Amino acid sequence: MFMKRLNSHTSQNGFSLLEVILTMAILAIGLLGLAGLQARALNAEADSFSRAQAMMLANDMADRMNSNLAEVKTSTSAATGYNQQTSGNVKTVFGTGYTNDCVTVANNTQALQASCCAAKTSIAARDLCEWDLALKGIGEALGTTKVGGMTGARACVFNTGTTGIFQIDVIWQGRDIGVVPSDNSCGSTAITSRRSGVSRVIRVADLDGT
Repeated sequence: MFMKRLNSHTSQNGFSLLEVILTMAILAIGLLGLAGLQARALNAEADSFSRAQAMMLANDMADRMNSNLAEVKTSTSAATGYNQQTSGNVKTVFGTGYTNDCVTVANNTQALQASCCAAKTSIAARDLCEWDLALKGIGEALGTTKVGGMTGARACVFNTGTTGIFQIDVIWQGRDIGVVPSDNSCGSTAITSRRSGVSRVIRVADLDGT
């Protein structure tokens, strides 16, 4: 009986080192692209959340004004009622950077700050005070940091110069490109990049001629 002699030089099939390196490089590029896509998705989600908050705050002030039309109709002169701008049309910017006299060392809790706002002499003053607290994110805190509002949240409410027409602007520091209405100049000197914002216009009919 004859036995077949094995060839000691039988070729081995498999991956070469070069193929392994190329595969790893392709995988690395794909994972980097996926990480970048995830980062963009997180930014978009954060901006969407901030926009929803901004719209809620703009609508909140609109609702407050619609339920207090008597003071809205008298808010025509500078820095009166809901017309929060100077005679030179310089708008008061509420929220980040605004000094609210109800936020003090003594008024260091949400309840005390709310009580302080409620004691304001007019409904308009109370509305603006409470609106500012909401913009500051005072309703939610992480330690001593107020985190309930948008990043760098600022807002303005003012008479547009046309009888019975008011504008409400809410802006924030976006995480992406940022988009603002063309007529929204509120806080533009404070936020100069990735500036995002929303606007509401309130029209008050003067049906009784007063």
